[in-house]
Amino acid sequence: MLKELKFVQGAVAKKDLLPAMTHFRIENGTVRSYNGTLAISSPIPFDINCCPKADQLVKAIQQCDDSEPIILSTTPGGKLRIKSGKFTGFAQLVDGETPHVGPEGDPLQFDGETMLKAFKLMYPFIGNDASRPWSAGILLDGQSAYATNNTCVVEYWLAAPFPKQINIPKACIKEMLRVDEAPIGAQIAGNSITFHYNDGRWIRSQLLGIEWPLELIKKILNVPSAPVPIPQELFTAIDKLKALSDGSNRIYINNGLLTTHEDTVEREEGASFEVDGLEFVGCYNIAMFALLNGVVEQADFTLYPEPAMFFGGVMRGAIIGMRSHFEGQQFSATGVSTR
Repeated sequence: MLKELKFVQGAVAKKDLLPAMTHFRIENGTVRSYNGTLAISSPIPFDINCCPKADQLVKAIQQCDDSEPIILSTTPGGKLRIKSGKFTGFAQLVDGETPHVGPEGDPLQFDGETMLKAFKLMYPFIGNDASRPWSAGILLDGQSAYATNNTCVVEYWLAAPFPKQINIPKACIKEMLRVDEAPIGAQIAGNSITFHYNDGRWIRSQLLGIEWPLELIKKILNVPSAPVPIPQELFTAIDKLKALSDGSNRIYINNGLLTTHEDTVEREEGASFEVDGLEFVGCYNIAMFALLNGVVEQADFTLYPEPAMFFGGVMRGAIIGMRSHFEGQQFSATGVSTR
């Protein structure tokens, strides 16, 4: 039973603004959670319809002995009793109707395995900028999936066109990655999508707006480039230097010498690391640059101060640099460089 509760726990509301959203809804052999954006459901071996306080039920189930059966029952006082061997716990119940929702809409056919692979690679590049709410998700558009955190933008080539243009929120993708199983199907209705899994489990999510600046993104990603293989030692250097970066979080790359400060060597500040085979100069946010580790196979960083292009498998992307002492660099107010 704990496995089923953990599956749906990700959609339990954190705050008790609407009490029912901090409770599970157990009904007709299923358990559901709903926080206003996400709804998650799983079959459960329990035949009493009730709405127990989610955290109390999970904590009580965690204390039950695996060797003893778990017996759930309601009490005359309106609580849910959890009994296993010598252990007894209680969870509060909420009465009446609750806002828990279920799957609805037309079925969608797509490659769940490809989607899961794409989401695993793209998740770190999802934005969290409140002024750009559309960037807080992954956009599915035809044969491509897009994500951007306003410093990097990535495009993943899907095996086949997705049937509808949609923007899936980060919270939904986080739950899908936690489950770590390919969905076997989906339904879409209005502003929601439901992903279905084996054994009757599902995750439903509200969708984000699709006001993506796709024309600009495609223009950036289609810039001619001459990518070359990138040595793994570059990311070894990034990992060693990021703890010594100054408050600006810059990493300076000057033809094989990486430094945390513009004048690390002369002023004996911060740290440096030498990497053989790098023939470019640039300045980048070290945390954003670190996201490329495990993703990039080839890149053209000679495009700096324009966005540098990187490639790995069926994904490509661009990363925007930062201001530095390197001659000729100018930046626009939007963060995209101009010459």
